[in-house]
Amino acid sequence: MKVEIKHIKDFSDPEKERVVFKVNAPTNIGLYVVAESVKVNDNAISSEIKNQYWFPDQDLKIGDLVVLYTKKGEKKSILNKDGSTTYFFYWGLEKPLSSVKKSCVVLFETSWMFKEASPSTDNEETKEQTE
Repeated sequence: MKVEIKHIKDFSDPEKERVVFKVNAPTNIGLYVVAESVKVNDNAISSEIKNQYWFPDQDLKIGDLVVLYTKKGEKKSILNKDGSTTYFFYWGLEKPLSSVKKSCVVLFETSWMFKEASPSTDNEETKEQTE
């Protein structure tokens, strides 16, 4: 992946808890979704995810950092001395991540499309559905 999870810092602290990501290749963070899950064993996580966060669009370059605080806040960024940028995002959770044993954070790289949920007016599509 072009973005990797580096750390979960200050786990269970509602004011400081955050997930830190490192950018390994140019990408847009808007292609990524983070969710909370539970580790089932050393090689698997539960498919039951909760507290999903889909990052807003933001182009990133190699060496940038993304910090996702679990609390509420306003998106911001700072330029680092080495020329990289650290981007701060806020998940907006009311409570810190679950303190359930084996709790974990999962990063998904997405590929997506959408279709509006509206009544079809296309006769050909209606015909296909009724045959």
